Formats: sequence, C-alpha cells, structure tokens
Amino acid sequence: MEIKLKTILLTFDVEEFDLPIEFGKDISEDEQFEISKNGVEEVLELLNKNNIKATFFVSAKFSEKYPELIREISEDHEIGLHCLEHKDDYSKMGHDEAYEKIKTGKEIIERIIDKKIIGFRSPRLQQISYEILNKIGIIYDSSLNPTYIPGRYNNFFSPRKVFSKNDIKIIPISVSPILRLPIFWLAFRNFPLFYSKYITNRNKDFVCLVFHSWEFINIENMDLSRLIKRNTGKKLKKKLQKYIHYYKKEKFTTISSYLMIS
Repeated sequence: MEIKLKTILLTFDVEEFDLPIEFGKDISEDEQFEISKNGVEEVLELLNKNNIKATFFVSAKFSEKYPELIREISEDHEIGLHCLEHKDDYSKMGHDEAYEKIKTGKEIIERIIDKKIIGFRSPRLQQISYEILNKIGIIYDSSLNPTYIPGRYNNFFSPRKVFSKNDIKIIPISVSPILRLPIFWLAFRNFPLFYSKYITNRNKDFVCLVFHSWEFINIENMDLSRLIKRNTGKKLKKKLQKYIHYYKKEKFTTISSYLMIS
C-alpha cells in the first residue's frame, strides 16, 4: 500500500518593503526595492540548493522594477499575483477600483513572464471579493489565515483545508487543529523550530507556509518592533534550511501543482 506523503507548500510574498511606513517610519523607495530584491536572491539560492519548487506572489510594481528577476523566478517556480502596489488597501476602495487595480497588476506580470497567472494572495492578507478574482481569471486564492490575532485576523472558525467559494479554490495558510496556533512568517521566526515542526506534523494533507523576501535580509538595526525584525537574514535562512532538511522525505511543490492545475 502506497503511503501518501505530506505536501509542503513554501510561499514567498515579494513586494516593495513598505512595512516600516505602516509603523510610521521613513524608508526610501530605493531601499524598499533593494531589500526585497536582495531577499529574493537569498531565497532562490536556498531553493536551488535543495532542488525544491515554491510559489512566489509578486507585486506588479516590484515586477516592473526587476523584470529579469521575475522571469528568472518564473523559469523554475510558480508566479502568483500579490497586488498592483503593496500599499493598496482594498477595504478603502470601491468594487470597480479594486477590480481595475488587481486586473492591471495581473496583466503587467503576465506580460513580463509570458504566462497566465492563476493564483492570488492579497497584501496583508486582506479580504477581497472572490467575484473580482473570478472575473479576472484567478483560479485559487491563498489569503486566508484561519486563526485569531487581535487587530489582524479574525478567522478562527474558517476552514483549515482546501475549499471552494464562488468558484475560487481557497488554500489557507496552515495553523494547528483546535487551538489554531499559527505557523506564518512571524511565528516561524520568533518561536523555536520544534514549534513549527509540531504544527507541520499536526496537518495531515498539506502545510502552507508564508514568508516575505525581505525577511531574508538582516533588518535588526531598523527602528521596528523586536518581533518584526528578530531572526531575519541569515538566521531565518539557516532555520528554514533546517526545516527543509528535516522534511526531506516530504514533497515540496507549488500550490498549482498541489491543486493539479495546469
């Protein structure tokens, strides 16, 4: 009898690093781009070293800045749509404006990589109309973090497994059963590795992990919360390498491959 191996989905959000602005700190646009670009290069080195595939959700603004880098990613990995610009706040937009921004972002990236984009993850995991995603040709969305974090996510009772809504397949970011302990980027970096292994082992079918490219650059000298900047750069790269090595028998792949979408 063949034993079904767990699938691990490594996903990386690639955008202009505007997080300091969210906390009232100044950062130039050039620095925003450079930090994220350098982080992408670190991520690609790690993936290539381990010969594994991943999904990258990229902003159109970043893609226009570094089209060759985006094409390089697309050669071996999956490209999904993140946004037109990472500062986009869909909650403050009308339906038509949100539609035009997301549609434009998708078209820009598709022109760069000469491939159709079928996956989406919203900036800051915002809720977005599935009607809009369906209308522009998106097949799956990975913006749901099914946990509760005060002031951020209120999805404690949302499904943990893949489900469909309004003809869009939803692949949630992984959390533990029952207590809904998160394993997303902030938790992976700030808790011991055995914590992430524990949650991984509690998920039977798949594990979806989310990181940002900027996390793979050391930003500990920035005036940001300790939780935000702790264990960035080489520390995160080394930790993720240990995680990958531990689950070598598991299947690392892209979201579209897991969903068997071509």
